[in-house]
Amino acid sequence: MDADRAAHDRSLALHSGDYVERYNAKPIDRVRNLVPRMQPIDNMRVADFACGNGMLLHVIGDDFASYDGVDFSPDFVAAANAWAERAGRRRYRFHCADIRDFCARHPEYFDVAATLDFSEHIDDDSAIAIYRSIRGSLRPGGRLYLHTPNLDFFMERAKQLGIVPQFPEHIAVRDGRSTADLLVAAGFDPAGIVVETIPHYNILKLLHPLSKLPGIGKYFAARLWVVSTA
Repeated sequence: MDADRAAHDRSLALHSGDYVERYNAKPIDRVRNLVPRMQPIDNMRVADFACGNGMLLHVIGDDFASYDGVDFSPDFVAAANAWAERAGRRRYRFHCADIRDFCARHPEYFDVAATLDFSEHIDDDSAIAIYRSIRGSLRPGGRLYLHTPNLDFFMERAKQLGIVPQFPEHIAVRDGRSTADLLVAAGFDPAGIVVETIPHYNILKLLHPLSKLPGIGKYFAARLWVVSTA
């Protein structure tokens, strides 16, 4: 337990303070461009896990039934609440909580769950436990949307080899197969998992057409977009 607490404290330190300030400066288009990949969420209950500053709330429109953002960082939850209040958003709640504890209190409750740029921040054991909890919070037929860097992308391979510095928060960047295997281990049906590669959200998106090249294309596929049905 002491080791778990120490790991939690290290992770919380990485995802607080200056990190939150830097995240607040990121362009909202990085999340806005993902929304068209989701099915319409009219009248649906949406859970945004590891929500950060709540970017998703500001780009999903106004027709959802409810939005619950969950993050373990008090600094992020404070930033999310402040932004939502300034923007006059409605039907939202932000929770400073462990995702597993939150999901245990909301069995089969949500229609949609999102983990955007989250899975690369957690090791395999934690990821399996967390995604198992998320699956339990989805109603039958509910959908999980997962967005994460792709380990096959040449920049991520360079980081893995130490050629380019990796973000200290990114401790487990995975490829598509590893990500799907993780979700299967968490209880998602393999037949209900669809893995796609999509362009980067920054200037590197210009390289995405090269992902269609035979043999070497995977090295130009920057991001993973995974849809899993509960």
